[in-house]
Amino acid sequence: MATTFITGIEVRPGRSPVATARDSIAYIENPEKTRNGKLVSSFQCSPESAYFEMMETQQEFERRTGRKVVQDYGGKKKSYILMTMRQSFAPGEVTPEEAHKIGCEMARKFLRGKYQYVVATHIDKHCIHNHITFNIIGSDFKKYHQTKYTPRHLRELSDKLCEEHGLSVVVPSEWQKRRYTNERVTSYRTILKNDIDQCIAAAQSYGDFLNRMKEMYYIDDTGKYLRFRSRTNGQQRMIRSYTLGKGYSRKEIQRRTAKEEELDNPLTYTQKLRNIEAMIHAVGYIRKNGSDFESQFQKIREAMEKTQDALDSARKQLEKAEAVSECLDTVSRYQPVYDRYRSTEVPEQYRQEHQDEYELYLSARKLLKENRIAPDKREAFCSELKSIRRDYDALLAKYNALQKQLHLGQKARDVTERVDADDQIIAGKRGKQYSRGQSR
Repeated sequence: MATTFITGIEVRPGRSPVATARDSIAYIENPEKTRNGKLVSSFQCSPESAYFEMMETQQEFERRTGRKVVQDYGGKKKSYILMTMRQSFAPGEVTPEEAHKIGCEMARKFLRGKYQYVVATHIDKHCIHNHITFNIIGSDFKKYHQTKYTPRHLRELSDKLCEEHGLSVVVPSEWQKRRYTNERVTSYRTILKNDIDQCIAAAQSYGDFLNRMKEMYYIDDTGKYLRFRSRTNGQQRMIRSYTLGKGYSRKEIQRRTAKEEELDNPLTYTQKLRNIEAMIHAVGYIRKNGSDFESQFQKIREAMEKTQDALDSARKQLEKAEAVSECLDTVSRYQPVYDRYRSTEVPEQYRQEHQDEYELYLSARKLLKENRIAPDKREAFCSELKSIRRDYDALLAKYNALQKQLHLGQKARDVTERVDADDQIIAGKRGKQYSRGQSR
């Protein structure tokens, strides 16, 4: 079970946007709250320089559009520089690692790869909770806009992730208001999956499957998707079957319920070609790798796990290197501003007029110093960055190749299992025919 909350972060009184962003990110990344930073992840930015990279994105937005990120609406409307979400779990229900994983999944699905974000899991309170702070400006240089439906969408997404991880979820009370319960309940989706599996096992055809399900569910089989709603357990909304995972779309259910009916009906020319093509691929795979699929899959998964660990490490290294590269670009871009500040007769006035550029320059210089990179080593570091990117791309290509190999192996296994099942059905039919002949 998890509760959710989302709000915007305004520029604090007496503080600049850069300082506000720095303080906000520093709060959620606090090492004392995040197990020395082990429970901190980020997207399209490095945790060490996240605020700086977000502010650089906002600066680029202003240069491209000519509009200010923080605008004065005369007190009628708030203007944010960052957005932040909070996801809190029931005490004792989830481990810090699992909570962090769920938070990262929620950020990925909610933000859809459009916004820089930092996910930090705090373990210093009685309940473990995630902080997700993301940039108000996206990769398409458009501002994030929250609607009145956003909190509900976030809550539903969080509930769905809790279901998938076996945690308790939000259930309707007797007054049809949503409440959070500490009791573990079996979700509607889990019940539906179990019922579908049982009906498939008992059904002799797809039509028979639907008739069996209609005893327990209202079914909509007329539209694009196959949808179910329970007749008895209080389920309010239809559930699309394909959202239950692999094996539950209409086509996949039809395939799982085909059995003898499929053998009795002649296949179309296209279906025959597809079956032949699948058989050819399966034979080729078995000749090359053998038929001990489970042993092969175990080795592939182990290699994928090792490659994934190396890929995660390389990704962090790449994100850090890209942050350093951005710092070098920032120093180069705003060096004239800083030089002008140092030489002008009214430095304080000039600094106030160029507050954001001045603070970004100092932040960039500080980050370069922490990474022991001299500002004049820009060209040399660009060469190093290219090398890091090549290493990352090589690991990514290796992981994708392993993933493809696993997919091909699973297809070959499915084909062989299907052939074995068909052979058993045919053998059963022949046995019945033989028995009839004997009885005559």
